[in-house]
Amino acid sequence: MSAPALVGKVTDTTATMIEILSELQSVTDAVGRTDLSRRLAASTRRVGDDRLRIVVTGESRAGLSSIVNALVAADVSPVGQHTPAPAVIEHGERVTRTPARRDALTTVTTPAELLAAGIVLVDTPGLNGVESRSAAATLDLLPTADAVLFVTDAARELSAADVRYLKQLQAGCAVVACVINKIDANPRWADVQRANRKLLTDAGLDLPLLPVSAATHRAGHRDSDNGKIVESGVPQLTGYLRDHLLGRAALLARESVINDVRVVSDQVTLALNSELTRLQDPQRDLVARANLEQARQAAVALRKRTSNWPYALGDGVTELNVAVEHDLRNRLRALIREAEHDIAKADPSKRWAQFNTWLDDRINTELTENFLLAQRLSVELAGTVASRFADEERHSVPRIRIADTTGVLDGYGQLEELESAKGSVPQRAVSALRGSYSGVLMIGVATTLAGLALVNPWSIAAGLLLGGHTVWEDVKNMKARRQLEAKIAVGKLMDEVSFQVGKESKQRLREVQRTLRDHFTEVAEQRAAVADAAIADAARAVDQHEGDRRDRVSAVAADLERLQRIRVRAAHLVGDGAA
Repeated sequence: MSAPALVGKVTDTTATMIEILSELQSVTDAVGRTDLSRRLAASTRRVGDDRLRIVVTGESRAGLSSIVNALVAADVSPVGQHTPAPAVIEHGERVTRTPARRDALTTVTTPAELLAAGIVLVDTPGLNGVESRSAAATLDLLPTADAVLFVTDAARELSAADVRYLKQLQAGCAVVACVINKIDANPRWADVQRANRKLLTDAGLDLPLLPVSAATHRAGHRDSDNGKIVESGVPQLTGYLRDHLLGRAALLARESVINDVRVVSDQVTLALNSELTRLQDPQRDLVARANLEQARQAAVALRKRTSNWPYALGDGVTELNVAVEHDLRNRLRALIREAEHDIAKADPSKRWAQFNTWLDDRINTELTENFLLAQRLSVELAGTVASRFADEERHSVPRIRIADTTGVLDGYGQLEELESAKGSVPQRAVSALRGSYSGVLMIGVATTLAGLALVNPWSIAAGLLLGGHTVWEDVKNMKARRQLEAKIAVGKLMDEVSFQVGKESKQRLREVQRTLRDHFTEVAEQRAAVADAAIADAARAVDQHEGDRRDRVSAVAADLERLQRIRVRAAHLVGDGAA
């Protein structure tokens, strides 16, 4: 059967893996094992696209676009302009730009050497703070990324917020590297690099720190000056991407193919050997049937031994829901306390818009952290359930991706406007007149006993004093009322966030439960189906004509020989990769 077209880096090893999987799939098709054929087809698709997807992110004005341009040695990303949406930059025979699709990603092609080697770059908008919406949007890209480059400015050290964001990046993508840009404009960049290394080490982050100068590389490329190009550090960064990351991807691909070939060929060989034994000696059919029945009983025993996986899944999902919900409540309660403390500092009406923006960013950050927690705990639950099965199935777990917060962050409303902030100057004037009138009348009546007129200097002074006091009390009460309204508005918004996010979180966790349930149900049934199919083959073999029996013996022997050749070729993949 023909191999699928490769979209990544084409090598002899890749072609060999495709051929091995395709040949093995032809055997599983011939013996009617469609379940194993689907597994091999999925493995073929993974091998067929070996390109690495690398997300480039970092603070605004750190030079993200200039780094991307330096890596591909072309102006594919506008420098000094705001990038509205991420852009996927991949290899092509000529420079093209395709507008954003439904996934809001612009596609750019260019004939760059690095891209031709099998790397796809994703240029993201610069971050306006690591707790902003743009930072949350970048985290949403991590499920599709193989590695992340975090670009920083050599003029400053990493902040505590940067370190927290790097931890979030590593939680979503195992391979993260820091690129220190603009070393040409900052002579003390080496001190910044050492300080950043200490910060990362103290935080438990073992990340590469790669100093570069995109400006120097651009100048060297323009002037054809190899010295400047090497001095820029971009060739070293390119070497890291090509030698370290691409080399690791190839190793993982080979190991995956070898494991798939071993597991599938073992199952097919077992069935074919049993059938061959029955076909070559019909008198031993009863013995073979008994042996197969024993194998079936062993499969049933295995199913009983692993039958407690649904309980592990049920208990785990319950604990998962509780943990995620408790974490969300704690985060929102802490955020409410923080917001109320901020409101109590001053009159909220004077900075309501600024407070609204701050609260929105903080909510986005906390929700992203909560969904990353749900992703991590779901993966751990999948591993726990898989451990209840045999060794060859313990690493066969479905892919779980629930950390994407796209759409969730827009599902809640905004803070309500403060009604008490609409007070007018005439209202204050009326309050002042009312207080002044009371003061003039009260003191004027008292002074008439001393023979003075109702309106006299004493009554006028009292009126001014009481009028001012009334205005001051009115202002203080209005401020307290606005603070109370602000706290109520925050509480209402948090209730809405809790309701909307809680609903989405429960729905995603139910999807995790259904995915794990369906996957491991299929695994359990598949192992019992192997023995059932072998017994059915034995019953049909008894009734086969002797001529058909001889033909079938030849066919089975040929399939076994093919399987042996396939296994030998797969074993040689390790040596080919090392070479």
